Amino acid sequence: MEEELAQADHRREIRAHESKIEFVLAGIFTLLVAGTLYYVYDLFEPLVPAFNLAAWAWFTASVTLVMAIAPIIFFIRKPDPERIERIWSPFGKIVAILFDIAVASSVWLLLPYASEPLQLLMVIFYSAAISGQVISTAESIGTNIFAVLVIFGSAALFFLQTESDYALSVAIFLMAFGGLMILVALILKQAIRSAIASKMDAERLSEEKGIALADAQLARDARTRFIAAASHDLRQPIQAAMLFFQQATTQKDPALRREAEEGVRQGFAEVNALLERMMEHLRIESGAIRVHPETVELASLFDALAEELAPAARQAGVAITVQPTQANVLADRTLLARVLRNLLHNAIIHAKCRHIGLEALPGDSGEVLITVADDGIGLDPGFLAHAFEAYAQDSESANHGLGMGLGLSVARELARLMDGELVAGNRPGSGAVFTLSLPSGTVPAPVAATDCTRPDTNIRGIDLLLLDDDRASSSALAGLLEQAGAHCRLVHAISDIGQQGAQGRAPQILVTDWQVGAGLTGEDVVAAARANWPGIPAIIITGDSNPHTAAKIAELGWTVFWKPVDFAALCAAITAQAQR
Repeated sequence: MEEELAQADHRREIRAHESKIEFVLAGIFTLLVAGTLYYVYDLFEPLVPAFNLAAWAWFTASVTLVMAIAPIIFFIRKPDPERIERIWSPFGKIVAILFDIAVASSVWLLLPYASEPLQLLMVIFYSAAISGQVISTAESIGTNIFAVLVIFGSAALFFLQTESDYALSVAIFLMAFGGLMILVALILKQAIRSAIASKMDAERLSEEKGIALADAQLARDARTRFIAAASHDLRQPIQAAMLFFQQATTQKDPALRREAEEGVRQGFAEVNALLERMMEHLRIESGAIRVHPETVELASLFDALAEELAPAARQAGVAITVQPTQANVLADRTLLARVLRNLLHNAIIHAKCRHIGLEALPGDSGEVLITVADDGIGLDPGFLAHAFEAYAQDSESANHGLGMGLGLSVARELARLMDGELVAGNRPGSGAVFTLSLPSGTVPAPVAATDCTRPDTNIRGIDLLLLDDDRASSSALAGLLEQAGAHCRLVHAISDIGQQGAQGRAPQILVTDWQVGAGLTGEDVVAAARANWPGIPAIIITGDSNPHTAAKIAELGWTVFWKPVDFAALCAAITAQAQR
């Protein structure tokens, strides 16, 4: 149905272009007709009775006047294709038919009083009139056939009734010429339509090319802003971590050394948070995020988030208050935790507040409204209008290099993936408020073992197979896993998996990098591992930020971590896989 409508619109647009051409040609043709009309009137005035001449002259002049005015009105009004098809095209055909009748009437009103040479001169005028109409109205085959039959048919009948030696020849000529004109009209119609269609296609391609170039420029600008923001924002925590590391290695005082070590951890934690926001942005753009809705009990989630962010809040001098609630929402628990964590973290860092409130309220349409409100400086009205756009920052954040303007954009997209909405505003007194609306849940659901807000890091006794072609990185990770109590077998190539399979005891979980050299990916690693141990769970660790990679891993349904990996979250995922 849509295809038929599109074709109809295309035909209508072609017809509109044809009509524009026809009205231009009709205007030019009318000038020739007006001159010929005056000349014919002058020739026949001494020969034809006054009534015959006046009747023909007034009728023909009236039609000619309409033919002259119509193109002017057409180009002044500039009608759309629908109006051209509905009004102007039928009107043009009616005017053409009236013109044909006016010309044909001259055969019976004027020719009987003319000499044979004058009659033959009129035949030339008739041929010119038909030729002009065919050129100016090539699209209207029916109108052109009518003109041939009425004008040439009348002239042929008239000559067949005379006693001229050339009567039969003239009649045959007229009908043959008329047939030729119809054939010319058919050819012109196809040629004009083909030319118009080609022109429209060329214009469409040119327009699409322009749009594509503009989109490419926007994408390039966005990519440039993304790289610039990422480079700027990653430098600060890395610089801080480097300085704290130098203090830790040179400091004699144990207390100051511990403080420096904590600074290193915080610096790398901030780097990890920035990288995670960037990856979240890329995963959303590529459609790689999969939503797993469940009924989420908000009370336990609120408490877990408040406990998690309490150290950062205390350091900033901020109190987080959680209002008691029995509300449940239908959402992806992990994605919901990310959204709320982002909003709370933003309030701690940017709001310059002393208090943050987290509560759930019933909405007017049965949904649940989760609000994160602070008593800080509020949102600048200029920023508020663009708060959820990628890379948008208020002036203070931009000046002090606080974030890259992706947090709120990511939060809203995650909310919409869960069939919710996130809006921002300012409180009547002071401070900002973010409201997340989500569908209401029915019954409380237990917190999943993989909930990142309460990670279980007990991996003692779990057998792991770790594959990474980067020996330094894999050795460091294997050492941490061993310290945490896991049994870790480390390999660096797919070919080593078979040797592990021959050693007897099967690993419980495979932890593998995605890019493993020689054009191989984690998908090849999992296939090789499952050839030895069918159904072995897989956890992917990768630094590949290509959105297509994220989409591919999401399609396969495997747990994935982007480097640098939060070790506690990795241990929680290993524990969850082992308990299945």
